[in-house]
Amino acid sequence: MPTFDNPVEDAMEASAALRGLAHATRTFDDPAETYPVLGELLAGVRSLRQVLDQLAAAHIEARSRAHTDAGSQPAGATAALAAADELHQAGTLLDTVHDRVDAAMSQSGRIAWHPAPEPLDTTGATRTTVQAGELRLTVWPDEPLGEHQRYAYRIENPATGQSIEGRDLFTGTGAPVSPERALRELAVFLSAAGDARQFAIDHPGQRTDNDGAFPDWVTDAARQHPDTLIELIDRDPDLPEKQGGRRWVSVVFLQGEEADPVLDIIERDGTDAAIEHLAQWDFGVETTQAALENGYVYDQPPTGALDRTATGDVYTLTYSPFLGHVSLLRIHDAVRDPALLNIDTAAPTPAPARRTVERAPVRAARSEATDWFARRPGASASHGRGLAL
Repeated sequence: MPTFDNPVEDAMEASAALRGLAHATRTFDDPAETYPVLGELLAGVRSLRQVLDQLAAAHIEARSRAHTDAGSQPAGATAALAAADELHQAGTLLDTVHDRVDAAMSQSGRIAWHPAPEPLDTTGATRTTVQAGELRLTVWPDEPLGEHQRYAYRIENPATGQSIEGRDLFTGTGAPVSPERALRELAVFLSAAGDARQFAIDHPGQRTDNDGAFPDWVTDAARQHPDTLIELIDRDPDLPEKQGGRRWVSVVFLQGEEADPVLDIIERDGTDAAIEHLAQWDFGVETTQAALENGYVYDQPPTGALDRTATGDVYTLTYSPFLGHVSLLRIHDAVRDPALLNIDTAAPTPAPARRTVERAPVRAARSEATDWFARRPGASASHGRGLAL
């Protein structure tokens, strides 16, 4: 307890209290407790400022009694004044500390701390594990985030003991998918990350959108064992039997002014030229990922009463000059023919912003959950030829 009249004993008690506080603040079970601790620290800084001023005053007032060990009073008085000056400067620096702590407390007061999320090891969740090269992949169902179904996952390297966990493996909207399908989607992302790692090695200084999605030990393993991931990707237990088991993923959907140039190509050069033009925005695995995430996967190409269709290689083109929209879809997991479409040698122009009627709710969901699966272009507000859907 403080004595309020014995500066030596109270200084010792203050030092012990600070040591105890330093030990106690190593961890916070409840982060809301940081706010009252900041308040007490702020009061402590004010008191410490006062203590420094009073120590300086004591040196000045008693300087006539100050002597050196050799008995020199003038030298002792000079040392007392110098000590007082240093203490005054320390007090001035504490003013900045006070202002910073005060600002931190103000910002901390704006925080509404929520309860900690449940651990990933949800009791009763069925886990499915496969080995993919050096990596062991495990997935299990997690609670949906809004309309989006999601799985939690763990990636391990048994040889090194390294592992990571996450709960942001989104598997689309609607009914939950099977664990095998979730593993397949995880393999798609790992394959893309491995390709990005290989690109970074081959092109130093250049980056892709998939950089940083996983630690280097994961992307290196994915890069070195692509065949095992491709084998997982090729497995699709949820493929419907319609159309011979085929599904289509959306590559790009344009309407209004964005669709006008493509409709002009169709009118001038035909549908094959339009397919070749739109195929520039098919980025393979990344396009498939976006379609799977947002639910743009179809048992058959969606068409309206006024739509016209055309096919070329693995693509289906749907368009309507009357409504002013154009859509390109690709057979899910199909391999493009670069010789036919001349895609490999063409330098694709920046992809236009997609516009679909489903985009608004998807964008709202992404604003609530920022994760590495949800980085896609925004929507355009332009309108042009025909009616907007």
